[in-house]
Amino acid sequence: MKKMFAVQVVASLLVSGALAGMFAFTPVYTEVRSGIVLVLCLSCLKLEPNTATDFTFETADNVPHPSFILENLSKGPVFLHYSGDACAGCDIMYPVIEELFSVSFGKQDMFHTLVTFDNATVGYIYVNIHHTIDELRDAQVIYDKDHVNGIPMFTIVTLGYDNGIVKPKYTTVYGTLATFGCNTDAQRLAFLQQLMKESIDMYHENKAGYHQY
Repeated sequence: MKKMFAVQVVASLLVSGALAGMFAFTPVYTEVRSGIVLVLCLSCLKLEPNTATDFTFETADNVPHPSFILENLSKGPVFLHYSGDACAGCDIMYPVIEELFSVSFGKQDMFHTLVTFDNATVGYIYVNIHHTIDELRDAQVIYDKDHVNGIPMFTIVTLGYDNGIVKPKYTTVYGTLATFGCNTDAQRLAFLQQLMKESIDMYHENKAGYHQY
């Protein structure tokens, strides 16, 4: 009986090892791992990080604001929307953003437009990290204020007054906004509308003193 059990264990280990080797060294394994496992690690597991909506002057690692942000700030606040191909949270937030700004675009597009929101001009920039240029992709790190390194990610850049100087000031929120008690599309929309209004108020208060630097 013991001999038979030992044979079964050895056979099981051999089969398991063969299957593991087959998956580990085939393109199927690589594709599944890169397309699902890594996405889960970078996005779904970090989808609702503990964060706050406080606006700050300090970019992540004190990296300067990119030129495309500074140029658009002369017109109004800038809304950066980071998304990706295989991202469940991105799919949830996609229609919310479309309704927020009355825009329509393909998920894999590069999309930038000026929209009117609450009687203000807003520069809306959609960035799919898998289909974009380096300048836009690299800016995600600059505005990842809580170092989440995940998507979806939404950054609003406006203007603030800092020791006598008007400078870019921003906030970033992540995921489907569940950390702020938003569990429906209506709640997500209302939350972003309020955040946009706050950024627009700051912009109007400080735009007279803004000089691109």
